[in-house]
Amino acid sequence: MLSPNLLLSIPELGLGATGSVRIPELQNVPTTARIRELIDHPAFQRLRRIRQLGPTHLVYPGATHTRFEHSLGVYACTILYMQSLLRNNAALRDSLAEEDVMAVLLAGLLHDLGHYPYAHSLEALHLKGRDTPKHENVGAEIIRGNIEHLRGELSIGELIRSRFGVDPERVIALSSGLGPRATQTDKVLRSVISSAIDADKMDYLERDSIHLGVPYGRNYDRERLLSSLTLNTKEDRVALLARGKVSAEIFIFGRYTMFSEAYWHHTVRSASAMLEAGLAAFHSRTELGVDEQLEILLRRSDDEFLDWLVENSPDPSAARYLIEALSGNRRQLYKRIATFSRVYQETTKQRAYERIYSMSSSEVYDLVDRLRARISGMVGWPLHPADIIIDTPPRDKDKLETVGIVYPDASGKKEYPLHELSRVIAGVQDDFMMVVKKIRIFAHPRVASALVGEEKLEKAILSEVLK
Repeated sequence: MLSPNLLLSIPELGLGATGSVRIPELQNVPTTARIRELIDHPAFQRLRRIRQLGPTHLVYPGATHTRFEHSLGVYACTILYMQSLLRNNAALRDSLAEEDVMAVLLAGLLHDLGHYPYAHSLEALHLKGRDTPKHENVGAEIIRGNIEHLRGELSIGELIRSRFGVDPERVIALSSGLGPRATQTDKVLRSVISSAIDADKMDYLERDSIHLGVPYGRNYDRERLLSSLTLNTKEDRVALLARGKVSAEIFIFGRYTMFSEAYWHHTVRSASAMLEAGLAAFHSRTELGVDEQLEILLRRSDDEFLDWLVENSPDPSAARYLIEALSGNRRQLYKRIATFSRVYQETTKQRAYERIYSMSSSEVYDLVDRLRARISGMVGWPLHPADIIIDTPPRDKDKLETVGIVYPDASGKKEYPLHELSRVIAGVQDDFMMVVKKIRIFAHPRVASALVGEEKLEKAILSEVLK
């Protein structure tokens, strides 16, 4: 049981910080000696070399911030979340032990420990049948001490157990995903790290906005949102008191606009699609197992990994052709030659979207081959195998979730999903699928330039897509 006095006695949660780390923007992250042991561990320091937003810096030059900075920010937000939840909920205060609180704070700090160069692009290949590592699994193995060169004198897991009295496996579950037998307490704690309004999103929306130079993720009332945190009526998930409804609307709308205007900006998607296509081409001709891949990935920064790919790809290969355009002192981003969206009124364009969206990887490759042959005839020269690429939006993540809004009434409490109370959120959820998740066909700049003004291009592309 966590009494108010004990709440103050948890140094990470109360007044026991003995130091701080300064991060943008004008933020001090409070630290204790034992937290600094984790931060200074080689496995955590490695995150200084991994950019938070991958190739986005090629479009937004300020987007060079790292997983290290973000992880510190999430830790700070997790402290704020737990402080607010414990202030607002006597039942939660009475049910939690010190170990519970420390477990979720450590999960916030370590949730991205397994990230490696361009993890999301490689994980996209995993979804398409490639044997590539998932960063959640990598993080778990690092915590367990199973990645030898990142083990240190004591592994992260050994530090968690000896310095905090917490089971490392519980931290792994809270940061990566719970099993079917999770306790009600752990479901609550997991929702602090992963939900519609979690500490992870609270940090990255603001932090990414700062570094990208855009306002979209910073416009909600943060203090109002935090002060409104409570539990849902089942007491197994974070929810909001009614006074936090508008803050939640703006928070979720801010995430929508960040995807629309920044994360999935067409030029950012060009760089991401080029990278993914280059990685796919590299994997198609190699037989590296997951362990071999990790040995390469976990020892390199983003830029070092791209240089390694170029060095280990033969000169005429698609992998080298694409990766060289993104690495070193080069920036040769592909240009849009076609865009498809569910919002388009033309039936043929809607059908084209659904056709591409439902294609398997092999069907997409076949379509690229047909488009390349067709476009080669238009421009008058043979295209390189990597001159045309298709970018389809992810199917497994980045969906806009909802959150419960709790209203007191004469019989106790009533809870309603935010999207049922808010036409803003209902509309945003629809728009996310209809408008933001576009499919684009990109071409090498030389090819795209030659196609400017080509009246038959759209018809030719549609005919190949709808065959």
